[in-house]
Amino acid sequence: MNSSSRITILIVEDDESVRQTLGDMLEVHGFCVVTASSGIEGLAAAKRDAPSLIITDVQMHGMTGFELIEALRGDEVLRGIPVIVISAKVDRATTRRGMELGAADFITKPFSEDELIHSVATRLDKKELMDELDAFSHTVAHDLRSPLCVIAGRIDLATMMLDTAKEATLRCHLTEAARAVVRVNKILDELLILAGVRRQVIVPLPLDMTAIVREALADLEGFLQQHSARVQQPDNCPAAVGHAPWIVQVWVNFISNAAKYGGPDPQITVGGEAGPGGLTVRFWVQDNGPGLAEADQKKMFVPFSRISTVRAKGHGLGLSIVRRIVEKLGGHVGVVSAPGAGARFWFELPAVVPGLSLANPVALSPLAQS
Repeated sequence: MNSSSRITILIVEDDESVRQTLGDMLEVHGFCVVTASSGIEGLAAAKRDAPSLIITDVQMHGMTGFELIEALRGDEVLRGIPVIVISAKVDRATTRRGMELGAADFITKPFSEDELIHSVATRLDKKELMDELDAFSHTVAHDLRSPLCVIAGRIDLATMMLDTAKEATLRCHLTEAARAVVRVNKILDELLILAGVRRQVIVPLPLDMTAIVREALADLEGFLQQHSARVQQPDNCPAAVGHAPWIVQVWVNFISNAAKYGGPDPQITVGGEAGPGGLTVRFWVQDNGPGLAEADQKKMFVPFSRISTVRAKGHGLGLSIVRRIVEKLGGHVGVVSAPGAGARFWFELPAVVPGLSLANPVALSPLAQS
């Protein structure tokens, strides 16, 4: 499960002491908690706050927990929210009824903190996976369909004209088909990287960020020449903790976007500086392009699970991968921009613990453990 920060859980419980206990347990683990004392109030809160998960009692005045689940399942927006049912007595008939309605789990009162947190973590992990499967299927259908149509169309045209068209015309069709193949491969590579970040267990190590930036620039050499982009980089970047192959991909994404959207004469500046207190390091890529409106900035780093509903043209999938990588390493991502003032895309990573060599493993800083 991702870091619990920014994850909202709605508690629907008419017993104030139980409601407070549940809230305290969840808040200790970093969740944002919203509470409601009745099913009707809970339904309104769900519509207002769109929680990631709901915990509800069964027997409540006005609207029972099961009636609440029925209302949620009948709402197009809320039907996918997992619901954990908490009850003083969960017999076979009650369990069957809840399962028929789509309850994700049952917890019997009294319950322990470990029992509650384990159930919450399991349901959130499953929800995240299901959301990403939906996004994956949409991405395959949406992003791959266009280049595949180009490939099929160009090959068909070249085949039909094989005996009549000039060589230059045939070469044009084959060139466009080849470019579409490159687009398909790029999309597949991005999806494989995303899947790898979810599965792979890594040990974060101190990074030689200067060498990593140079590797990213070497990978992009032809692309930067194609866009006539110039990159200014510092002689030395501050060190941070992470996983080098993933961070190369972050730099490649940021720098290639800066070259692509940096205007007719892209001038790109790469930098890094220690954060407040020395616990983090912020790295950034600044371009001299047209900049981004505030509404567009909000679409940049959407979770991959939302890529099918919120897309930033030309950025969406790549920046979703960047967000997944950096957050798994305990960091954060963002963008600072204004129309006409270029854009600065940044990511933060935990700083190296003082006194340890770059060659040695290092424990995660407090930022990465949150």
